[in-house]
Formats: sequence, structure tokens, C-alpha cells
Amino acid sequence: MRGHRRFAHWRSGLLVAIALLATGSQADDDIATALFVGVGGADGGDCDERDAPCASLRFALTQARPGQTIRVAAGTYDVAGVPPESFLWGVVKAVGGFSRDDDFAQPDADRNITTLAGLDERYRTVLAARGFRLASGSPAGNEPLQKLQAAAAPCVQGLAGQFPCRGIDFAAQIPLSGFASQPGSASNLWGFVDLNDNREYVLIGLRNGTAVVEVTNPESPRQVITIPGNSSAWRELRLLQVRDASAGRWRAYAYVATEAASSGIQVIDLSGLPNSATLANTLRDTGSQHTLFVSGLDYGTNVALPGNTPFLYVAGANVNSGAWRAYSLANPALPQLIGTAPAGSQYMHDSAGLTITDSRTTQCDRAHNPCELLFDFNENTVDIWDVTDKSTPVRLSSTGYSTSSYTHSGWPTSDGRFLIVHDELDEIRRGLNTQIYTMDLADLRNPRLVTSFTGPNSSTDHNGYVKGFRLYVSHYRRGLVVFDATTPSVLVELGFFDTFLTPAADTAGTDGAWGVYPFLPSGTIAISDIDNGLFLLKDRTTASVANAGRVGFADSALSVSEAAGVVAIRVRRSGGSLGPVAVQLATRDGSASAAGDYTATTTTLTWADGDVADKLVNIALVNDSQSEPDEQFTVTLSNPAGGATLEGAADLLIAILNDDAAPAPPAPAPVPAASGGGGGGALPWPALAILSLLFVARRRRAIRGPGVLAVIFPGSETPNSCSGSDADRASP
Repeated sequence: MRGHRRFAHWRSGLLVAIALLATGSQADDDIATALFVGVGGADGGDCDERDAPCASLRFALTQARPGQTIRVAAGTYDVAGVPPESFLWGVVKAVGGFSRDDDFAQPDADRNITTLAGLDERYRTVLAARGFRLASGSPAGNEPLQKLQAAAAPCVQGLAGQFPCRGIDFAAQIPLSGFASQPGSASNLWGFVDLNDNREYVLIGLRNGTAVVEVTNPESPRQVITIPGNSSAWRELRLLQVRDASAGRWRAYAYVATEAASSGIQVIDLSGLPNSATLANTLRDTGSQHTLFVSGLDYGTNVALPGNTPFLYVAGANVNSGAWRAYSLANPALPQLIGTAPAGSQYMHDSAGLTITDSRTTQCDRAHNPCELLFDFNENTVDIWDVTDKSTPVRLSSTGYSTSSYTHSGWPTSDGRFLIVHDELDEIRRGLNTQIYTMDLADLRNPRLVTSFTGPNSSTDHNGYVKGFRLYVSHYRRGLVVFDATTPSVLVELGFFDTFLTPAADTAGTDGAWGVYPFLPSGTIAISDIDNGLFLLKDRTTASVANAGRVGFADSALSVSEAAGVVAIRVRRSGGSLGPVAVQLATRDGSASAAGDYTATTTTLTWADGDVADKLVNIALVNDSQSEPDEQFTVTLSNPAGGATLEGAADLLIAILNDDAAPAPPAPAPVPAASGGGGGGALPWPALAILSLLFVARRRRAIRGPGVLAVIFPGSETPNSCSGSDADRASP
């Protein structure tokens, strides 16, 4: 008997609830369990038998648990009436391009054409990223799922253009449609500064290859070339830059891994930049792999650190159960396999490394000094290996934790004393708010791991990298999130930039920002978003230690129903955290007055040294039964102290929306009986009642927005429009 909780059947009317909980697509196919859908199957049971799949995606959704994947075989499936959010985004994903012939083993969207009918054109690109095609004749979509941001924009009062933000400015975006290869999705990315001319570049994995983009001017990125690769939703890459003494110049190489079958590892020669790049080699000792890592580098230049010899580590290959493999980069264009994990080692999903020379080297095998450590994130634990001698690696420790669900990735702090750890499925499977973990590396044989951050919502963290005292996390549906890692065991959120706007909720799910690259010397931050392409951002949180920062409203305007009883005002400190600061807040009457509509409020808001938490002020509203127009009052910030300055507008307009019913019209006076001619000039009471309702409705529409109101009078076949222009009629 299976112990998992089942969702109710579609006809029970609970599919909407399923859509809210179990929505979507997942970047990493990290989940061992899956459900199966195929033409010729039958709807019933759990949909978890490869040789007896269910017949419809609609039914499979009713059986799915958070964290499961629904694999859909070639064919056409009707999903009319199924909310797209229930299988395109979130904690359950549907993936097309499978075949019943190989028992749903490998997706190939080009060969196994999987078509969905019943969705409009807006979903075509997203469906392609999930391995689906849209049926011809699908209804046209009126608006794009996410509009493009045309110009650079600073983060002011919580927005950079259309993007929610805090302390992060928008520089540019290349959407999927803007890439020359027209990919269906994006995956991970990396970058470097070319030491020949100091130009900066980002390489981003796309579904159909690897794009090289110059970002020296981040407001105007330039695509150089795309190196084709086998179609795959997963493409990971790392770089190495070496000095060619004979040529008197630097040469850079990129190493590209993908889970697409028969792909090997691509080696891209970047020596032709700024004009070109070429595929120099493809390693064929593996068919596919998940991620890779190059050790011992400065990750801005990708040049070896003093005293370090770089090695390439490959994770999740289709050999040796996916355990790690080590390659020499003595010839960077032709890596040579020199070591593997011992037989019986676990699958490694991702990795990071660290070379130590301090007193901890006594804990290494044979007291190696220097001692090269490999951090192995193997889905269940964080394992620490001494890989100084590649022929005889030794595992120093294996550390689990109570909330382990899918130990995914991590990165050491700049001083090498701690390791930040990300678990991809703890929010999804356990229903937790965001959890980020920190491992104390003082004792390599028995490291201590604690929860260093608990977030305000269930958004899923993915990949994080430490630069200086900042932790930069690609946070899926939250986009980029930046933390102060000065105290690694107590991370403090400093800023964010949300690249993923549709659906808007920052909830658990593996959609949105896949990768972040924060190491460019210029300070430009690059983000890869699965559905929305490449983002280039400017980090203003880096100055937070050096100045007092700015204070301002977190929202640009607010509206609230009178019946809510209270309106919450958020005031935010950003761009600095040095020293205590303060600002005064006060209300001011508009058409709403403190005498009868809200409670007058005057207060001083204060932040301690290092405090960047939002301050909340609740202003009480008067909820009466009187029907009246919508009204407004203003909240004002003034007199910032402690060196802080005001950010954005000093005034915040609050709209109180009336929600009281209009009084019934008075009863009409009796109409005297006519003795001969027709009735007098008075309208009959039904007409008076209708006109009264029209008057109230028009007044509300004038306040809340244009629209159309039509009434059909008795005996009339044509509605009477109570609207203005044609533009008004088109408005919702």
C-alpha cells in the first residue's frame, strides 16, 4: 500500500487547488519518482508504471505529489480547461518528448513530438522549454506572458522598470527570442574577463547550444556566436584561462556538459574573441553528465590561483553510477581522465572545491599540505573528499541533516572556513519556507551544519556563490537574491531582483533563475532565467558596509478596501547599513480625513547599525456604513537622520476604496390616474430604480476605471451603453 497522499479527482472540483500547490516545470530532473502518460494508456491507478501509463495529463495531475515529474510520451493531448500553471510551473512538472518504445528513458522533443491542444499562443515558448509543441489553430493570446524591459532602469521604490527589486539595478535583457539560435529555454551560465583586452563575457547554456555574449557594456550586450549542441534543457559550463607564453597572449577555454545522450563534454576555444569562438574538441569517454567544476581558480579571470593546479571535475556522468571524475587540464584543449571516485561511491549532482594550507591539513589523508578538498553534493549528504592524490582519494566525512530532501549544491566562503549549502527540494517536499544551510569546516572529519537562513516564503533556492562577504543566489522564482555572509551562520538578506514575473507568486518551484555569475571585475551580475533568457544587473548592495544607505517607501502607491480596517505601510532601507539611521513618518489629509476616515499617525522609524529589515507601520481605517466615493490620503517621509537619504518620492498616496452598498432610492410618489390623455411626465418606478443604479455604477466606474455598463430596457433589443470612448469599451 502506498502511503503518499492522493489528490482528489478532477471532477471533484479541486483541480484549482492542485494548480496552486503542484504547478510546473523543474530545471533539474532531480526526482527519482515519476508518473507516466502515453497514447493508448488508461486513466486509473497512480500513473507510476512505465508499461501501463495513464492516458491523459489531466488525470495524471490528480495523482501527482509535490516534487514529482510527469513524463509525457509522443502524441496529442487535450488540456483545455486545465490551468497551465498546474503543469508548466511550480512543484510538479510535466515534460514532453518521451517515447513508450524506450520506457520513457530519455526525452527527445524533436523525435518524439508531444503536442498539447487547448492552450493559447502565449504559452508556445514555455511549452517548447518543457518539450511540448502547441497544436495548430490554438487561440491567439492577447498579451505576452512576460513583457520585455526595453531600457536600463535603476531600482527605485521597489521597482526597476517592471521588475520587483531591492538594491539591484536593471542593465539589459536578452530574451530567448533575442538569441540568434532561437532556443526554447536557458540553463546555467558562467563568465570571465579576457586578460588580453579586459573585455568581459558571459557564456550561457541554451537548449540548442552555448551562446557567447560580450557584456563589457552591460546596457548593450553583444552576441558573438552560439556553439551548437544536442538539444537539452540541461547545459552546464565552466572556464579556464591560461597564459600561452610562446604566443605572448592569454587563451581561454570553456567546458560544456549536458544530459543529452551521446553529447560527451564539449571544449570551446575562446581565443578568437572578440570576433569568434570555435569548438576545439569533444570528449567521448562519457555520453552525458550533469554538472562540472574547475578547481583552484580566481573565478573572475578563471586563472589558476598562486600555488594551485586546476582540475576539471565531472558530476552525474552516465558511467560509474554518476560518481565524480577528475581530469587533468595540463593541455586545456584536451583534458585527460586521471582519477575517479572509488567503486561504490554515490552519484554526485554538483561539486565545489577548496585548497587549504592551514592547520586543518592535519585532518587530511597523510596530512597533505597543501590539501585539495572536493565538496560532493550527492543528493543525500555533503561529502568532503581529500583529492590531493587523484589515484587514491579519501572521503573525510559525510554529513546529512534532518531536513535533507535533495542536497544540491554549495560554495565555500572566501576565507575557506565555511560552506554554504543549497537543498533543492526541502521547500517543495516538506512545505518549508526557504532554507539555506551553512557548514562549519573547522573539523573536516566531523563538520557542523546549521540552518543559516529561513526565508519569508517558500521560494526555492538553487545555486549560490560567494564573492567577498556577499552570497549571490539564483533563487528560481525570486530571481537573484543577495545576502550578507559576514557571519556565515546567520545570513542576512540585502537585496534581490525578480526576473520571473509570471506567475507572480514567490513560491516553491524550480522555474525562473537557474544560474548566477557574480565574479566579473566590473561588478556586473549575470542571471540566466529558464524562460526569460539572460539578465545583466548592477549590484548596489556592495556599498552597504560603507555608507548609511537610503530609506524610502517599498511601494509606489497603495489601495485598500475600507472594510480591511488597516493599511500596512512598508519603509525600506537599501544601499547601505552603516550606523543607526532614522526617518519621520506622518499622515496628511486629502479627500479622506483623519476626522472620519483613518487614524492620524506620526512616528519616527529607526534602524540599528547593520539593520536592513523593512519597517511596518499599520494605519487604522474607519469602516462605516456610509456609501461615498473612493477617497485618498497621503503618508510622508521627512528628516532622514544618521546620514541616510530619501529614496524615491517622499509622499505615498493611499486610496481607500468604498465598499458600502448604495442606499435604496426613495419610493416614487403615486402617479395620479389620467382622465383622458396619456400619463404625465413622470417615469414609472422601474425606470427610476434602473437610472439610480446606473448613476451609482457610473460614479464608481469614474473612480475605479473605465468600462462598459449595458442595460436592456423592456421592449428594447439593443443594450444602452453607459461608457465613453471606444478605448473605454476595450478595457476590462
